[in-house]
Amino acid sequence: MTDSLAPSTIEELRAALVHCAEEQASIETLGAFSKASFGGPIRQATCRLQTSRLNRLLAYEPADLTVSVEAGMRYADLSRTLAENNQFLPLDPPFAEDATVGGILATNSSGSRRRRFGTARDMTIGMRFATLDGKVVSSGGMVVKNVTGLDMAKLMIGSFGTLAVIASANFKVFPMPESFASFVFRAASAPLLEVRKQILAGVLQPIAIDWLDAGAAQALGLGASPALLAEAAGSPAVTRRFEEGFAELAAAHSVSLDDAPEGLWERVRECGPKWLKAHPDGALVRCSTVQARLAELLDLAGRNGCAAALRAGNAAGLLLAPDADSAGRAIAELRQGGFRATLEAGPDSLKHSIEQWNAGGSELQLMQRIKADFDPLSLLNRSRLYDVI
Repeated sequence: MTDSLAPSTIEELRAALVHCAEEQASIETLGAFSKASFGGPIRQATCRLQTSRLNRLLAYEPADLTVSVEAGMRYADLSRTLAENNQFLPLDPPFAEDATVGGILATNSSGSRRRRFGTARDMTIGMRFATLDGKVVSSGGMVVKNVTGLDMAKLMIGSFGTLAVIASANFKVFPMPESFASFVFRAASAPLLEVRKQILAGVLQPIAIDWLDAGAAQALGLGASPALLAEAAGSPAVTRRFEEGFAELAAAHSVSLDDAPEGLWERVRECGPKWLKAHPDGALVRCSTVQARLAELLDLAGRNGCAAALRAGNAAGLLLAPDADSAGRAIAELRQGGFRATLEAGPDSLKHSIEQWNAGGSELQLMQRIKADFDPLSLLNRSRLYDVI
């Protein structure tokens, strides 16, 4: 039987961790349960610690472009607060309506606008986290330009809660652009790859540029042919310049330039969760390569029956597998071909049958030493970091 703990203050969080450590009780930490299927297979835990009641706005200085919130605050609620001052935090994570700040940081979630604004490690300027030995550690602060030595917050981001429990986070936020413009280029893969090349080398640089192959485009209700998506932001004059320039580019390469449907980027952001909902036995494979090998990556996805939804600027993103066999074949071929591949989400049977993340060597040894320093008895989220930690 699993005990449930839901602290409502950071002191209660600290005390709960101390109690579990004294009892040597294994702990599963969660925010809003939105990404429970992500990461490694969840082993049976004695205690389930939920942070969703830690949901307060701690400080907000619109003039300084900084905000501090507890880890259980939902990203959607934080976004609405920032929007009241015409500001935003462009993490664009999946499960955006339900995901908590702590869960987003723990899984290092991000979206299409990372091309312009970066990821959580770039936007987080401070953090407090609670450890099993009863400490609440502070890292960074509320100043955008912090001068620090070892930035402990960066260890927590992407650790899947295996080191400590994030209690609060401070972010730098951004002014909301005056206008946005979205573009959907449609054609066969070859001319779209050339358009992508021209955009990346050109003067007009969008804040987001994504690639959907035919399978991913169809899954998102965007037709049955490959699509290259781009988003521009700035003053109305800037977005008009994008409209003119991209229209000329499309015409030069005989590529259609379609009107962007309503909610385009929300569909892209929720691509993975929507796929898992439609394919209960399916999986998400996170992959990456160099820009020059994007065509190879797309070909590999198609050969293995997977759809591809990628950040076109850096050839990283998701392969959408309809079943475990397709995911397993794709991961094996990706790694054999020198691509990076991680099983991001999928059935536990698949997680147990393959190496989710092929970390190894000195990298893994360093991670294991850090884990031993923070959690020598391995009580926190055992195996959650892709069954490696």
